Amino acid sequence: MTPVGFYTLLLPFLVALLDLPLSRFIGPKKIAAISAISIIIPAVFAAYAIFSLGSYQFTFASARYIGQFDVIINGLNWPIIMGVVLVSSAVTFYSIPYMQQRFREEGREDWGTYFLLYTLFAASMIGMAESNNFIMFYVFLEVALVPSFILISLYGYGEKGRISTMYFIWTHVGALTFLSGAFIYGVTLHSFNFYPIPQNLSAVYPSVYVIMSLLLIGLFIKMAVFGFHAWLPYAHAEAPTPISALLSPNLIGIAGYAIVRIPYELFPVYLAQAQWVLIAFALLTIFYGGLLVFRQVDLKRLLAYSSIAQMGYILLGIASLNPLGVAGAILQFYAHAVGKSVLFSSAGVMITENDGLRDVRKMGGLAKKMPYTASFSLWGFMNLSGLPPSIGFFSKLFILLGIAYSFMGRGSWGLLVFALSLISLGITPAYSFVTMKKVFFGPLGNPTIKEGGLYFLLPMAVIAAFGLLFFLFPNLMLSPLYAYLR
Repeated sequence: MTPVGFYTLLLPFLVALLDLPLSRFIGPKKIAAISAISIIIPAVFAAYAIFSLGSYQFTFASARYIGQFDVIINGLNWPIIMGVVLVSSAVTFYSIPYMQQRFREEGREDWGTYFLLYTLFAASMIGMAESNNFIMFYVFLEVALVPSFILISLYGYGEKGRISTMYFIWTHVGALTFLSGAFIYGVTLHSFNFYPIPQNLSAVYPSVYVIMSLLLIGLFIKMAVFGFHAWLPYAHAEAPTPISALLSPNLIGIAGYAIVRIPYELFPVYLAQAQWVLIAFALLTIFYGGLLVFRQVDLKRLLAYSSIAQMGYILLGIASLNPLGVAGAILQFYAHAVGKSVLFSSAGVMITENDGLRDVRKMGGLAKKMPYTASFSLWGFMNLSGLPPSIGFFSKLFILLGIAYSFMGRGSWGLLVFALSLISLGITPAYSFVTMKKVFFGPLGNPTIKEGGLYFLLPMAVIAAFGLLFFLFPNLMLSPLYAYLR
């Protein structure tokens, strides 16, 4: 295979390192454009690989007892790459007016440092999606953690020092727990490759329950599943909004992708033995996160709890252990990326353009003054709720179909699981439209409110358009994805 895919993955890392010296000679708009292009190019190659080659795999290094380090692109990670690239590249431009305001508040301006950390963060998520080896995946996982931690600690709100430390500790514990399972796997097999499935995989079966438990607990922490979620509402609410727009829809969702890529593909028989545990965690996460949304008065914290609930839907699709449900879980990653990035971006417009406005109780009637932000927010909530014409319609439909095929013939308990899954689908529309009513309709709560400028609105429009695109042409994602899973 050609090494072009490896070079496209390497490109944003190289550009990130150049952002700091470039900031001395060019302004933030040009740096943002260079960074965005470097992030987009891996998705362009991924599209070529999927629709012209069918899949892509290139070995760029190997080592004894470690295995091969491959860049992989196939139907399973294609929606993940698209979701990460779409949000990361669009939010690059959104960062310009947002961070200008944040720099003024902090009393210093450092575009080079910001774009260095931002581009590293985005590139590392592409790297995780394209990894085939535990060591490679873990390295990208840690590379994502460090710049996101620094961005929160430098540019976050509130007690940003304490909150960034909490974020670092929780997610680092998750990464190390994941690595512990990977270490046992790799030492046993003398290879850390998880894709393609190793021929000597049976060697790990005596310790498979320990490996699976460590992998799942580590990924549950990264995914903010119920019981492992304490860090998320603080980190995502107090991070600068461009980072919230990457953290919430992209980084935590990749943990769900990793559950499919690793335990689901390597140990399907053993994962089936834990199916009821997965279902319980999925439903608890949906109901807990979704119901707590109603209690939030801080808009960003509200969206953070919504992210917990949305991760529950991803886990629900995976827990079906059915190709339809798993396809829905992967599509849910993309739908959540579209919806939540637009919603966090809308919240950021209110914060920067309206003196830090975050309290829902002080809002109301904002659609009269912010019609574009209101429209984009509605579109974001529609993606989360699974309403047409959003890609979320297909993700929620496939998740429910997966649960139906997996549980409907399994007696009263199976029927209960299906009923609870069906009821859970109503939680997101409920809190979505209650929030829309509180924020954008009714009497105008703040007559001085104003709409955001072009650099705020255009990135949201691009993200929204790509959400619509894959609803109108769903086979662009569904055909490669379902062909892979089948």
